[in-house]
Amino acid sequence: MDRFAALVVVLVVCACSASPAAEPGSSGAPSSNATQAAARASWPLRGTDAPNADAIKRRPIVVRIPNDPSARPQSGLADADVVFEMLAEGGITRYAAVFQSRDAQTVGPVRSARLSDLHYLPMLRGILAHVGASGPVLDRIRQAAATGAFVDLDQFQHPEAYDRVSSRPAPQNVYTSTQRIRDAAKDSAKVDVPPLEFDAAAATGGKAAASLVIPYTGAQRVEYRWIDPAYERIQDGKPTTEGDSQKAVRPDTVVVIKTDITEVKSIVEDELGSFSLDIRSTGTGPVVILRDGQRFDGTWSREGTDMYRFKDASGKPIKLKPGLTWIHVVPMDFDLGS
Repeated sequence: MDRFAALVVVLVVCACSASPAAEPGSSGAPSSNATQAAARASWPLRGTDAPNADAIKRRPIVVRIPNDPSARPQSGLADADVVFEMLAEGGITRYAAVFQSRDAQTVGPVRSARLSDLHYLPMLRGILAHVGASGPVLDRIRQAAATGAFVDLDQFQHPEAYDRVSSRPAPQNVYTSTQRIRDAAKDSAKVDVPPLEFDAAAATGGKAAASLVIPYTGAQRVEYRWIDPAYERIQDGKPTTEGDSQKAVRPDTVVVIKTDITEVKSIVEDELGSFSLDIRSTGTGPVVILRDGQRFDGTWSREGTDMYRFKDASGKPIKLKPGLTWIHVVPMDFDLGS
């Protein structure tokens, strides 16, 4: 056998003895598509793609932002993953703006914490950015933070993380950024944030709804209007905008949770004698969800420090649209129409 023929034989034998390439879905090595799918991660509070599975473990930052007319327009809301809007006292609402997937260069004004933070911060495993609180509330926040349930970053203890601006009168003049909060917290812990449930596919099965009114009193009244692909938020007759850029703040999903809200007469929140409010955040109750121009009526449920879950009358999950979610927590007797 000449040298060329011998080489051909060797090549044929090697080719026959080699293992066949694994087909997608076979028991062989995973395909590149399967590997990419396994590596894909989503932000738990926004539902959009994250860089990797490690990124989604950074602590969320939760900033307490006032919603008095004198505090508007606020800064940073458009960069939040979730904005909780809850009654504080005297019919005024206050925001808890949650930042994880994005950073905000300017956030504020920043105001004091409330009893509700004791329910939501352990759920979010977050860093609480605030300017003090009433004595009894502050004591409870510091005790809870000491257990490791969340990180407390009170402006009175961490002034380096906040500035008082001259363009606004006190007390609506304290501002910060998400990076300054992270730097001051000096916390590098990785946390498992319980996710909201999202679905990017267009929603089906709801009732067409072009608008919804949240019947807060006076200048607190909120209306949402569906303007594809998101919701215009209108308060006191004006669109909600960013303080610096005047960019519209337009939620992709609106969630209205009905629950029991009671006065705590042992805690006075202001010089007018307003009592603190306690918000029931576990158990179950009615919920209304807006997404994709549709309204879904159902039930919310939550246990311990888990995340809220939403289901329709048949028990099917109501999933949120990826993007900014605005969550109202309102009294049971609020009329949301039908």
